Amino acid sequence: MRGRFLREERGFTLMEMMITTIIWIVVLFALYSVFDMSITALRVGNNKVEAGEGARVGLERMEREIRQAYAFNRDATPTPDTRLFEPWNATNATQITFGNDLDGDGKSGPTAGECPNINACELISYSVDPATGTLMRTSGGFPPQPMVEDVDYVDATNTGLSFQYFQLDGTTEVVPGVGDEADIGAVRIELRVRVDGGNVQDSTQTLTTDVALRNRGG
Repeated sequence: MRGRFLREERGFTLMEMMITTIIWIVVLFALYSVFDMSITALRVGNNKVEAGEGARVGLERMEREIRQAYAFNRDATPTPDTRLFEPWNATNATQITFGNDLDGDGKSGPTAGECPNINACELISYSVDPATGTLMRTSGGFPPQPMVEDVDYVDATNTGLSFQYFQLDGTTEVVPGVGDEADIGAVRIELRVRVDGGNVQDSTQTLTTDVALRNRGG
């Protein structure tokens, strides 16, 4: 019997080969699906980290500069100009412009005669470019500079960048263009960025921080 098996020259039938091939195709597709899901998850995770880190850097700089917002012309006589934000209207909900005493002369804004002089202007602005979805920073009257890419801009009222203003108690809101600008003691900044989802739908990541104004008041 052993000799007969050794001399046996018959192979697999066509049906057996087809079944084996189908089984291997199913197994390989299953392995590929697991591999592809792992790669996609890794890519999305990396994109989320990169988007978050980029947004955090821009947010920290914005937070630091807003905290230092300085009165436009506190020593002016007979009427001091203690405003920190310009203009003060509905646009302040999605963009911000404020004075910052960069040269230590005790004044920062247009009423001090420093703006629009490009060499002396100490106004800083943050807004989102609707064409590119980029957070832009403008300082000293010079052209805007990009700070954070992939901001989730939707429309003029939902730009991916928003500001809320509060009194010193941190809870009573001061509505832009409605409440008194002089009552503002803190600013809440919210920055929303897009995360590339690769083969799946893109997602968003939102960073929020509260900023107490150091120079509000005396």
